[in-house]
Amino acid sequence: MRKDLFTFLLAVSISGSVAAQTDTIVLKEISVSFRRENIERLPELKDTYIWAGKKSEVINLQYLDANITEKTPRQIFAKVPGIFVYDMDGSGNQVNISTRGLDPHRGWEFNIRTNGIITNTDMYGYPASHFSLPMEAVGRIELVRGTGALQYGAQFGGMLNYETKRPDTTHAFGLEASMSAGSFGLLSNYVAAGGKTGKLEYYGYYSKRTSDGYRENGKTDYDAQGLILNYRFSPKVSLNASLLRSKYRYQIPGPLTDSMFLVDPRQSTRSRNYYSPEIYVPSLTLRWKLGAMTSLKWTASAILGQRSSVQFNKPADVPDIIDANTLQYAPRQVDIDQYHSYTTEMRLMHAYPLHGRHSHFAVGVQYINNDLHRRQLGVGSTGTDYDLNISEAGWGRDLHFKTGNIAVFA
Repeated sequence: MRKDLFTFLLAVSISGSVAAQTDTIVLKEISVSFRRENIERLPELKDTYIWAGKKSEVINLQYLDANITEKTPRQIFAKVPGIFVYDMDGSGNQVNISTRGLDPHRGWEFNIRTNGIITNTDMYGYPASHFSLPMEAVGRIELVRGTGALQYGAQFGGMLNYETKRPDTTHAFGLEASMSAGSFGLLSNYVAAGGKTGKLEYYGYYSKRTSDGYRENGKTDYDAQGLILNYRFSPKVSLNASLLRSKYRYQIPGPLTDSMFLVDPRQSTRSRNYYSPEIYVPSLTLRWKLGAMTSLKWTASAILGQRSSVQFNKPADVPDIIDANTLQYAPRQVDIDQYHSYTTEMRLMHAYPLHGRHSHFAVGVQYINNDLHRRQLGVGSTGTDYDLNISEAGWGRDLHFKTGNIAVFA
């Protein structure tokens, strides 16, 4: 009896199991797609700035498929319409870009900034940007075109702002390291550290890059350092202090004629030409939330440093060879620019109700004082190394170009 009951229960169990296995639920097919946007737009309001109605682009380098080590602008700005680029040395020493058909030389048609701090060497005298920020330190690039950025200065190309990376505030210490090697003797090292301890946030970096260059006698030796501190006194008041530095020495391989280029584009006509800028950018930024509707921002910064060159500055068809009579090379030309540029800027933004909606009003004042000391056409040495000594007293051109500018905007 028990045996028959067990057999019956077992048969029922197997039958139920088979029935359960034959039940099938067909789910509707779901497609999940995501488009990663490398190019975005600035928000209508940011900090004490009003971007509504402005033509702007934001490039997030975190998701960018580009040569960051040599900061190749043709790749970094590839999706920004209307950007014109030329490479000066092919080693990433300088970003040369423009818009609207303007001259891209060292970006001097842009008001160029780092974290909102001006880095144009001399805004009204020689507005080229000799400061060279390592692209590994950049988190995003903000671009405001043309007259939409005229509140920044007289550069018709617009405003270009490099925002550095932010530290990981969930840890007291974090480390980032990047090492790269590439063609033509490229070696690059980037190390950064950051974190938060108490009310203090910090981020510092060191970058070193060397390259033999695509052309003969086209070597590059680059290094840069930066330290950014942000102390939050209260939820309404914070002070940011930073010191950035960059320096590189580029051996200039010299000009080529069209026929020379067709024969060998990598050849060199000069082995004694050098160019080297060294720039320091100290700054202070105070942010103060005066009330629920009002914000104040004050900045003070400077561009301190020099650009120097020593060259046999002749056309491509004039060879740089040893003179048979003197058994020496011809003397080279030495040029030295020294920069002392100071800027302070205060901005205030206030929100107010108008017809049931929040409106915003921004006003500010900016003062710039520049002193460009330019010494050129010095008679240099007959040697082959980087030597800025002059063999004859005096300079062919020795001047101070001083400018002062105050601007109020709303």
